[in-house]
Amino acid sequence: MKIRGDILYKDHKSGKKHNKRIIWVTIVLVLFSIITLLTSRSASSIEIIFKDTVANIEYYLIKAPIQYVGNLFHEYTEMKDVYEENEKLKKMLETFTRESANNEILTSELNDLKELTEIDYLPTDYNVKYTKVITRDAESWNNEVTIDLGSHDDIKEGMAVISAQGMIGTITNVNELSSTVSLLSSENPKNQLPVMILSGDQEYYGLLNRYDLASKSYRITLLSDVEMLEKDAKVFTSGYGGVGKSPRGILIGTVNDFTLGDGTTESVCSVKPSADFNSLNYIAVVQRVNGE
Repeated sequence: MKIRGDILYKDHKSGKKHNKRIIWVTIVLVLFSIITLLTSRSASSIEIIFKDTVANIEYYLIKAPIQYVGNLFHEYTEMKDVYEENEKLKKMLETFTRESANNEILTSELNDLKELTEIDYLPTDYNVKYTKVITRDAESWNNEVTIDLGSHDDIKEGMAVISAQGMIGTITNVNELSSTVSLLSSENPKNQLPVMILSGDQEYYGLLNRYDLASKSYRITLLSDVEMLEKDAKVFTSGYGGVGKSPRGILIGTVNDFTLGDGTTESVCSVKPSADFNSLNYIAVVQRVNGE
């Protein structure tokens, strides 16, 4: 029994040592984990502060000055463009004021001449009715458009249709509330348009036959005897289209090429349209003052 007691005592003593070792190992592991965690957090904080410092230095010493100079240059460019645009507008306004005053004088003189000669109207006199394009199909994009004016608005076939830049076509079909406009940009127009060309102090007459899609220009056959045409000579409607047709003086375009006939061939010229056929939204129908 005494030997057994010694063995039990020794086992109990050994168990206590084993428990102490476990406790110490656990303490060491916990301390190591805490130290590692603190060290890791400290390193991350320092790294973050360092990165923020470098980023701020880079921004305020490099990026901010470059951006400021760039903004100044951009603002200067914009101000320069605005200044140049204002100068152009001033010149245009001065020209408009002079032209407006001159037109008033000419209109007054023209009215006096009408009274003296007992003429009620001139071939260049016309009124306009503004309208908008309501249909333009992709299949007939260059050929025709539909407008929201018709017979109810006294619209008739043959009337000229204009945009802000010049003539774009003629009325070819009229319904009660809408009408079809055949565009001058059609390669196969239904009618030939009588035109006149002002080249220098000379007037020449011809017929607008068709529109060439490749060169984006009109082809005009000359009826007058012509030896030469000035480049950029202006082309207008002649007013000789007949009853209810285009009045005289509507801008068609400018001459960009001329081919003289040789007796067997006709003299023809190529004309750049004044109107933009890609953008037809709001247009107007021209009505001759005399109603014919």
